[in-house]
Amino acid sequence: MTLLHLLSPLVASGLLWISELIEEHSRQAKVIGQKAIYVIILVHFLLYFYDSLPLNHILFSVLCHIIYLQNFTPTWPFISLSSLSFMASCVLVVADHFLWFFYFARITQEARHRAHRSYRGPPLPHAVPNFGDIATFFGVCVWLAPLFLFLSLSANDNALPTNAGEEHQQSFPCSFLI
Repeated sequence: MTLLHLLSPLVASGLLWISELIEEHSRQAKVIGQKAIYVIILVHFLLYFYDSLPLNHILFSVLCHIIYLQNFTPTWPFISLSSLSFMASCVLVVADHFLWFFYFARITQEARHRAHRSYRGPPLPHAVPNFGDIATFFGVCVWLAPLFLFLSLSANDNALPTNAGEEHQQSFPCSFLI
């Protein structure tokens, strides 16, 4: 899990930057969000090749991120809460979280059992990721894209209306519907 260990400082410092970027520069934030999802997909495949994470889990996560990309419509940051891509994203983020949670819980439990049954010492450090590596994986590969979309829901809360004379619009900022 050396790749995850190197990514952990970026997770902590990036959340504040992301929220400010979405609020201040929504068009630029859209481009950054889309590119970030492509980078996250690449990170998934790198983790498969370098850290031997299971391929079926990796492919499911990549599918989730492809669905997340569907939320970056031309009207972004206005997201329709009733759109199929948004509802699928909500379900998939929970499924992806639990898929990886149970995977890491299982390998940690197996390593703990091996350590108790063997008097040769603890398992090899690269065989079991530490808490920081697991938290970084979740932060980057599971939660970053959905969090980015969630933060975009409030992007226009403090904006003044620009089309007051027009009739009812097709899409609303998600925060108005909540």
